[in-house]
Amino acid sequence: MSTPTELDDATLVSQAIDRQLYRTRKQIDALKRAIDRVEDFSDLQVKGTLLKTYASQIDGHHNYVELPDYRQPGQQLTIQLDVSKSIMANAEEYFHQYRKHKRGLDTVEANLAQAQKTLTQQLARQTNFNPLDVSQVTKVKQQLIAEGALKTKVLHSSKLPEPAHPRRFYTTDHVLVEIGKNSDQNDHLTLTARKDYYWMHVSELAGSHVVIHSNHPSQQTLQEAAVLTAYYSKGRKYPRVPVDVLKVSQLHKPKGAKSGLVTFSGKAATITVRPDVELVRQLREEENHDPH
Repeated sequence: MSTPTELDDATLVSQAIDRQLYRTRKQIDALKRAIDRVEDFSDLQVKGTLLKTYASQIDGHHNYVELPDYRQPGQQLTIQLDVSKSIMANAEEYFHQYRKHKRGLDTVEANLAQAQKTLTQQLARQTNFNPLDVSQVTKVKQQLIAEGALKTKVLHSSKLPEPAHPRRFYTTDHVLVEIGKNSDQNDHLTLTARKDYYWMHVSELAGSHVVIHSNHPSQQTLQEAAVLTAYYSKGRKYPRVPVDVLKVSQLHKPKGAKSGLVTFSGKAATITVRPDVELVRQLREEENHDPH
């Protein structure tokens, strides 16, 4: 017969499994919505190919040209041009935009495949879980703790106080990067940052707000900050994570919005990175800060 403590553990484990499944399903729904919002970008590659093919036949500078669409015999495709660039430079810009869109879609699709694989594993664990098997309860509990789905209990007397400041790192260029630890801290960090500083957040996933204390960060600083942003998000386990980059001045807090929620105006740049734990440790060790 199970003791009351064992029954409590079994209940905690069952509830944690249910919560984990709920979060994974929500993540899958969000990734599917992201894919549905992607517009057909195949025209970008076609336009680049046509401009490259007919470059020698296009004289002068034009706002647009109409060229034969090889996909549809007898049809013309209208192609907008940047008059300040050559035809070949316009072609390369279309190829660049095509590759950028394709990388973004590939990243989301890879993340969706990983989330669906994770869901299958979680469902199998739920199906096979026997709350009356004490050894299995203990094993699954440890798995859930390792996955961050179940928190270990800490006695109040030994619990460390919550640090008053966000996580702080310095990039290779010695630029301070601050990362919120919870929704309230995200709000405070974002809403009190200088308007000309840079701000980051993962695309389509939950994660920390990140402020780069610079109004002209180098590409290396942006890359390293993006890795930190990806690491401190729900995308940490994914091989590639898209990170949005904006100026703090683009951010707005809607009236009555819940803690940690902001909106932005204008366009956001996107940097796709791998959540590299080694880089996180390296930046932590240089300033003696713990990334956890």
